[in-house]
Amino acid sequence: MKITLIGCPFRTTYGGYISSLRLGLERTAGSPVQWVASNCGCDDPIELARQFQVPDCDYFEMRSKFGGCNIVRYSPNPVKRGLKFGIRYASNYCRAARYAGLAAEADVIHFQQTLNAYGADVAFHLLRRRLGAARVVTLHELDPEQTDFPVRNQAYNLADAVIVHDSLMKEKLVSMGVAANLVNVVCCGTDLAECENVARDGIVFYGGHHLNKNKGLGVLLQAYRCLKDRAPATPRLRIHGHYGVATPPDAIEMAKQAGVADDVEWLNELPDGSSSTGEMARLYRRSQVCVLPFTGSFAGLAAGVAAANRLPIIATRLAGVPDHIGDLGIWIDGNDPVELANRIEQVLSDKAMRQDYGTRLRAHAEQHLGWDAVARETLIIYQSAAERAARRLRCGTEKVPCSSC
Repeated sequence: MKITLIGCPFRTTYGGYISSLRLGLERTAGSPVQWVASNCGCDDPIELARQFQVPDCDYFEMRSKFGGCNIVRYSPNPVKRGLKFGIRYASNYCRAARYAGLAAEADVIHFQQTLNAYGADVAFHLLRRRLGAARVVTLHELDPEQTDFPVRNQAYNLADAVIVHDSLMKEKLVSMGVAANLVNVVCCGTDLAECENVARDGIVFYGGHHLNKNKGLGVLLQAYRCLKDRAPATPRLRIHGHYGVATPPDAIEMAKQAGVADDVEWLNELPDGSSSTGEMARLYRRSQVCVLPFTGSFAGLAAGVAAANRLPIIATRLAGVPDHIGDLGIWIDGNDPVELANRIEQVLSDKAMRQDYGTRLRAHAEQHLGWDAVARETLIIYQSAAERAARRLRCGTEKVPCSSC
């Protein structure tokens, strides 16, 4: 089976994900996996500097003086708005065509949907093309327009399989008209390098790509203030994420209002934070507890890294955390700072509890979250997708599958 992955090639969270999945697939399937990519359009410093995750992806540059795939569609002038729509539509169509051309020999084309050059528009253009290969989409992020216009998501029914990392995301897609039998929940993988025996100290919080959006940061800062009032020697709170190297001013202001500005260590974007073997893993190995009071978004990456590094997790039953760690979380409601403070205090004061959770989380990670386990699940989905694609082609519905497919 010839497999092609299409997705971000740079040293970002998504580039790290694709690189790790690719290696897992190659180890498990025993054959090379192609990686097709282009410039994204996100204007991230890593993208602008062309810091590639690996040197051997099939990459092309695609530029437009009009902004291409990253052009903003909205304009109060209907003529300009229509022109912008047309430019972006054409750019995304051409980009999907280039991806398909580079993946012409593939049996399975696996598109990693994020944003911009890897957003929903490009994914849908790719799905509408006449392709002999099985078409698989992993949905990492929803475009804003997908939630504003839910009917657009029915284009995923043209895929031979859709992969998400969170059962709540599956439910959301199904509610928007995507066939339930197409959507598969597969965990975000993590590296399983055995953690060294180091002294642990501190509370760690993961802020994702948007620190103040559905992460529960305000509740955590209030809970941390409660802890400092009870015990001034409470370990430091360390905050990191993929939101950039500078701390957002509104987050700093929130810490000041909570009265803990001097006790928070803002780590922001870690030097090699895209890798679960890098600074993120080392941070989790030397921490005492990971706190994920998310009310939305996705926390599976952090939960997986914490589990692999024997770090207890205090979290809500949202954001993909239960999908990644089963029943091994120390669960909270998410909107009660006193409850959160009590749970953190309980974990910090009970070494035996921390060791017990850490041991069980590590065992769970070894069984379910390692990249080889994720690759095995993904290959099963590829096989099912290939069979569906074959049925689709036999009944002559290269673009729109019939009900029996």
